[in-house]
Amino acid sequence: MKFSLYLLVLSLFTCCQASAQPKWPAFSGGKVSLITGVEAEQRFKISEHLGTMELHGKPAKVKVALIEGKDIHMANLLDTEWGKLCHILIINGNLQVDSIISLTSGVPDLLVLGNLEAPFFYCGDSHQRITGTANIKYVIIGGGNDGSLNINGRTSVPYIISMDHDIGVNAPDAEWFDWNEGTMKELVREVYNPVKDQVDFARLAQLVEAGKPIKRSAKRDMSFKGIWKEWLQLYGRDSTALYFESFTTFLEQENVLLSMDYMDGYDLPAEIYELTHLEELNCMHVHLKSISPAIQQCKKLKKLNLAFCKLESIPKEIGNLSELEELSLSGNQLKEIPESIFGLKKLTMLYLDGALFTKEQQKQIQKRLPKTAVLFY
Repeated sequence: MKFSLYLLVLSLFTCCQASAQPKWPAFSGGKVSLITGVEAEQRFKISEHLGTMELHGKPAKVKVALIEGKDIHMANLLDTEWGKLCHILIINGNLQVDSIISLTSGVPDLLVLGNLEAPFFYCGDSHQRITGTANIKYVIIGGGNDGSLNINGRTSVPYIISMDHDIGVNAPDAEWFDWNEGTMKELVREVYNPVKDQVDFARLAQLVEAGKPIKRSAKRDMSFKGIWKEWLQLYGRDSTALYFESFTTFLEQENVLLSMDYMDGYDLPAEIYELTHLEELNCMHVHLKSISPAIQQCKKLKKLNLAFCKLESIPKEIGNLSELEELSLSGNQLKEIPESIFGLKKLTMLYLDGALFTKEQQKQIQKRLPKTAVLFY
């Protein structure tokens, strides 16, 4: 009886151990094991290759998936699969991926101790190091502020798209598009959609296969209305601002949203000021030349967001917007606000950039608007 009970307990223990083993994503050409960060550091010098051990906690508790084999083969390598099982993935050998490498969420970090071959390499807030060479058929994309990609050997790739990302590669034949340098504006918008922050990989592959460059056409309507139409044609209904089939129907809405970072140095379309029914206008991050005094015609305007528009002045006519409840002027080059703003009886929120106003100015503005929450950033 006691022996039978012992066998039952042993059987249950064995089953629990078996069920505790991770169910690894499919791959071939090697064997996988789960080791600690301490062992990974001792065997593979993680701190020298990636320098990210401390990001994941104490080394003894850091989960490292180790795949060892001469040539490892995967259909794809996705953080949505591997990130659930480990903090760091080490490939001790060469790695071939048939479809896409997508590591954008912060885990796992990837260390390949060999060569890499894949059609697409999409990295974000995680960190990757390839100690050998890399052959990427279509594109390397870096889309996160905190991540990094470093490839020790020569990298063969047609395009590199860096969206404020740390990419260290030797890719002499690649064409670079860099967010910080402004060349992201040259990307054909059917490849990269900043509204959804997505890349159309299938379309990009078609262009590369056809030998066509992924740049904009030189002939474009650079007016505010023309660029708006371009966005509409390429994105359809992806954005609140582009939800309508024509510029006219767009302007007929009660609330208008204009938030297009690359539209620098424009005036608002004259049609905006004809919207007497307009209740909310958001122009955040549209670098405008000025705001017309005609803004006073929008009598029903309750919310007006002019943050980060690089404005140096605001027209006094803004004080005629008697229904205005919320006004955001942060992120501009304003050293004073129009006197008329102090007469806005319904104003409950006013956002200003504190760096450009002295302490005394801030005190006086708040004093003259006792019923308004004035926030200085």
